[in-house]
Amino acid sequence: MASWWATAFDNEHGLRRLHEQAAEDTADQVALIERELGLAEGSRVLDVPCGTGRHAVSLAARGHRVTCVDLSEDYLDATRRRAVGHGVAVDVVRADMRDLTALPGGSFDAAVNMYTSFGYFDRDEDNARAAAAIARVLRPGGRLLVDVVNRDWFVRNFFRSEFASGDGFVIRDYEEVDGEVVLHQNAFDPRTSRLRWTCRSVAAGREHVVVDYRMYSLHELLAVLRAGGLHPVRTLGGYDGRPYELFSPRLLCVAGVEGGVSRR
Repeated sequence: MASWWATAFDNEHGLRRLHEQAAEDTADQVALIERELGLAEGSRVLDVPCGTGRHAVSLAARGHRVTCVDLSEDYLDATRRRAVGHGVAVDVVRADMRDLTALPGGSFDAAVNMYTSFGYFDRDEDNARAAAAIARVLRPGGRLLVDVVNRDWFVRNFFRSEFASGDGFVIRDYEEVDGEVVLHQNAFDPRTSRLRWTCRSVAAGREHVVVDYRMYSLHELLAVLRAGGLHPVRTLGGYDGRPYELFSPRLLCVAGVEGGVSRR
């Protein structure tokens, strides 16, 4: 059976729609990327995984040379269409983010992994492999920006509406999508820090998408980045650049291929 991430993004309902709903934050996020990664005009930037290309195309429109990597051919097609629509050029590569050998080593000034796109794989070793693959293609001094939901904020703010196996909890919600009632269910397992999100059509009784990913507290994210050969530089708690705090909603980490932890 294929892993969820091999097929979940080739679906018009669930995840793609969530990406588009987040589009209003793109300008602030791209400004943050440029600032925190110190991008000069014409910087070589890797967006992995790129999703529908909203960050990549915006970065290209600002004069950067962007390469977009994703495993989903549907997402890559959406990225191509977005680039054409905005009159910019981006390079598009289909690849698993644990294996970026199609890209030359040391060929990028910076890389971004946005919108909780880290922690997909079942084993922490594979998530560290993804970090190592990105580290390999960064030039000396190059940096990566990783953006995930802060596990500590999630546990504090999502109430336990129903108990799940393993003393976890399940949260259910619903919405109407194109005249169809869609049920959302989040199930969190505190033993593994994994969140399983299921989106089902009530009428059709079929699952649109199932997502199962690892959530990280700060020390855990730093550890997996270090295991991949990256050196954490600083952490932030939001797209506005606010400092990270224990219960910040977002956890953003800037890490490089060399150097130590900044006191900034």
